[in-house]
Amino acid sequence: MMKSRTLAEFAIKLAEQPNAEKELKRFLGYIEAHNLSGILPQVLDHVRRLTSSASSDTILRIISRYELTKKDIDNIRSTTGAPKDVRVEETRDPSVVGGFKATYQGHMYDGSLHHQVTRLKTTLTR
Repeated sequence: MMKSRTLAEFAIKLAEQPNAEKELKRFLGYIEAHNLSGILPQVLDHVRRLTSSASSDTILRIISRYELTKKDIDNIRSTTGAPKDVRVEETRDPSVVGGFKATYQGHMYDGSLHHQVTRLKTTLTR
């Protein structure tokens, strides 16, 4: 299965081409033809992160519904491969049900219940 980060990197390369508009239309056609439109929000998130300043890559950003314990944050650090001394920015979002969303070094980690259910649905409907 095509990963959202890979698609984002490809879209960025296409946008740098002289005929970017034509190439991006073809890219969107590919997305539609391969039933990948459900991951477009993640692709867009990756594009934003990949095109932002490199210094922001050294921050572990965590979004969750509730305040996380130190143990929770350490587990997320381990999952993302972030070092113990990395700067952590936490954000509360009531729409994140069960779990968390995190970004580190341009990678997006979605451990939310919504994401897990969506993945299960996609797998079962293939």
